[in-house]
This record gives sequence, C-alpha cells and structure tokens, in this order.
Amino acid sequence: MASTTITILCENRACEMMGITGEHGFSALVEKNGRKLLLDTGQGLTLGNNARALSVDLGSIDKVALSHGHLDHTGGLSELFFPQRNVEVVAHPDIFIPKYAEFMQGDTPVRYFIGIKNDRHFLEENRGLTFSLKREYEEIEPGIFFSGEVPRVTDYEKPDAHLKIKQGGEFIQDPLLDDSSLLIETDSGPVILTGCAHSGIVNVMEHFKEKSGHDSFYAVIGGTHLGFLGLGEQMNRTLEAFERFKLEKIAVSHCTGNEAAAICYNRFKEKFAFANAGWRITL
Repeated sequence: MASTTITILCENRACEMMGITGEHGFSALVEKNGRKLLLDTGQGLTLGNNARALSVDLGSIDKVALSHGHLDHTGGLSELFFPQRNVEVVAHPDIFIPKYAEFMQGDTPVRYFIGIKNDRHFLEENRGLTFSLKREYEEIEPGIFFSGEVPRVTDYEKPDAHLKIKQGGEFIQDPLLDDSSLLIETDSGPVILTGCAHSGIVNVMEHFKEKSGHDSFYAVIGGTHLGFLGLGEQMNRTLEAFERFKLEKIAVSHCTGNEAAAICYNRFKEKFAFANAGWRITL
C-alpha cells in the first residue's frame, strides 16, 4: 500500500510555519494512490492562502467530500472552483437544508444563518460541481470510505441545542443527519478523519467499526465538538473510548475546544497532537 498524507489546510489556529493563517473552519487534504481528496473547504477565508503556503495546487483536487452543511466547512466551494471545472462532491442529501445557530438575548432568540452560502443550482451551473448525495456507507476512492449517516447509539453524546433548522416556518433542533466522516486505510492502520463529529465521536468510531470490521484505529484526526458540550460524562466516556479503540494518535481540530484539548493532552501525552492549519502527517 502506498503512503497516505493528510494535510490540514483550514483550521481555527495556524501552525508555526510562516504564511499560514487561521479561521473558524476546517479543511483537510488527503493524498492517496496518486489522487487528491479534500474533506471540507473552510469558510473560504484562508483556503487559497494556506494552500499556496503549503505548495498545494487546489486546481489538482480530484474530489471533494463534505462533512456537513455548515458554512465553516463549505464556504470555500466557490473559491475552490473559480474558474469552474467539473469535480464530484460527495455529501449527505441534507447539506442544503437551511441551518441556523440560535442564542438567547434575554428572553429573545437570536438566530444566525450558518448554512451553505450558495445553493445547489449555483454551484452546479457556475462552479461545475456534480453532487453525489449519499446516506449510506460507501467506498468513494480506493481505501477511502464515506460514513454516510451515523447512528446515534450512545446515551451520553448529546446534540448541540444551539443548532437549528427551519422546517414549516418553525425553528427546530437540527438532527444533523448530514454529519459524515471518512475512514482511510493507511500503512499505519485505519484512520478516521472528521469535520465536526456532530454525531458524537464515539458514535462515529462505533459506526466505522460495524461497517469496516476494525475494532481499533490508528488515529482520529479533526473536530470532535467536545468543546461545545461540556466536560462531564461525555468527555470521560469519550476518553475511555479512545483507549478502548487503541488509538495511537489523537490529533484534534476546530470544535474540540481548549479545555477538552488540554484534557486529551494530559491523558494521552505523546499520542496527542493539535491538527492546526499547516499540520501534516504521512501514514
């Protein structure tokens, strides 16, 4: 098996390399078997700059996968494919549902649109994209598997109550069925690459275990959403699951949060890494 390289192009923080900038968002490049697959595109604020700093040719991207339909993971689609060219984008069908973040100011809910900023028609007609929308687990490149919908099987991984969708004129809890991740077979072992893991990172690992037959994973890389959900039972049970799945590398990004990252570092030490913009690993 040829080596696999994963490079973080967009993330909240920048590594120490000159020229890299941070944004609230996520994008990771997977290079495998001579092919280049991009998971997410960040907000579109730093993708081009960081790609140039890392000598990554965005024009050579063969395929894109989207982890879910939030702006901070999809905003770079317009930049990435201007001028337009025909590229397949793999995602869940719900990515185009209008999505909002809701916060209370006193007794009044205040909502912000956080969904994809361009509709499907615009992206197809003006950026040349072809959307392959999937609900099921599927191999989308040799040795790279798209999770599809992740069953919620744990009782301690809770949804983020701030995230809403508009349905029938009402704002309701977003079930985030579009939350998807990748499983990548590498020389070091299977690697899970996540955008935010809104499904719950343990649910993601359990899903890939059931679908792939792997009972351990070399690494989890990407966002875990632990930083938004408190540091109580969910955090403790997640750390136990990281040990149960025998992870050798826990490289956190984006929505993991400072406190959750610090707890992971203190538990796992040399197995821990910050997967910041500019971080790269070859497996």
